[in-house]
Amino acid sequence: MVDRPKESPLSESLLADGSGQGADGAAELPERLARYERAHRRALRMAEYAEGQGELQLAGKLGRCGHWLVFRHYFTVDKVRLHAADFCKKHLLCPLCAIRRGAKYLKAYMDRLDVVLAQNPGLRAYMVTVTVKDGDDLAERFRHLRRAMKAMTQARRDYLKAPDRRQRVEFATALGGVHSIEAKRGANSGQWHPHAHMIWLCHEVPDQQRLAAEWQAWTGDSFIVDVRPMDGADLVGAFIEVFKYALKFSELPLDDNWQAFRTLSSKRLIDSFGLLRGVDVPDDLTDEPLDDLPFLELVYQWLGRAGYSLAKASRVDDAAHNGEVIA
Repeated sequence: MVDRPKESPLSESLLADGSGQGADGAAELPERLARYERAHRRALRMAEYAEGQGELQLAGKLGRCGHWLVFRHYFTVDKVRLHAADFCKKHLLCPLCAIRRGAKYLKAYMDRLDVVLAQNPGLRAYMVTVTVKDGDDLAERFRHLRRAMKAMTQARRDYLKAPDRRQRVEFATALGGVHSIEAKRGANSGQWHPHAHMIWLCHEVPDQQRLAAEWQAWTGDSFIVDVRPMDGADLVGAFIEVFKYALKFSELPLDDNWQAFRTLSSKRLIDSFGLLRGVDVPDDLTDEPLDDLPFLELVYQWLGRAGYSLAKASRVDDAAHNGEVIA
């Protein structure tokens, strides 16, 4: 199967979905539907690929995901919420589920960050990226990256337990953070290039040169690290970069996407520590409702090449009663 040329990256959708609780008003709903349409079309192509691999049950789940969407437009405040949908929750294969999952993570962690920064004056966020040497075997390269990250984490723990007897490591400057792991093909090598995007919350500026030397010691094959301070809009962008990891797989050719799914679907690709540990991220991929407000319920159905079409609209003035069908 030949993959179609990509348009703008689907991962950009996370910015729109994660900036609040779904699309803000009715005027933005068509653009949101267009994003979901692109995501669903990719999922359908992935379903065909899975079927070709003999994974009929998985193909069926991918094909049904996003087949219908139910929005509620709370017209008195002009807010639109995704109320219900049929989700497959295979976020490494399905970009629609990846968009919704990433948006949930983004909202939950940004809410926690506001609290953490208010309680810790002077704390600043840094975007830290670490890599390993490219290789043909994705599973081996992933294990290699994870081993290096575990060594870095253990070195931090050891130093914090006995700072007078241990050599300081740059990771110890971080009081908390979150990271994700993603993989793509290296632009020059064509081999698998796993890497991790991390947010560190620090009072001190991490020393990139020292971190590079430490990272080379832990990996044995890479000193490539990047450390950048993040403030304002850049801070939101840094968290988006972390939480759009699953969407990045949908930008791979279908065969690479499938290989990454088979290799990494059971692996932990996201984790947090310190002040950002224990953030509660809802499993539900829909938006939070606005209670006690009247709304228009809009049911959209997938019509193949035509995309999404409004199948039913009804007005509900009292949530305890059935709505009045208006379309």
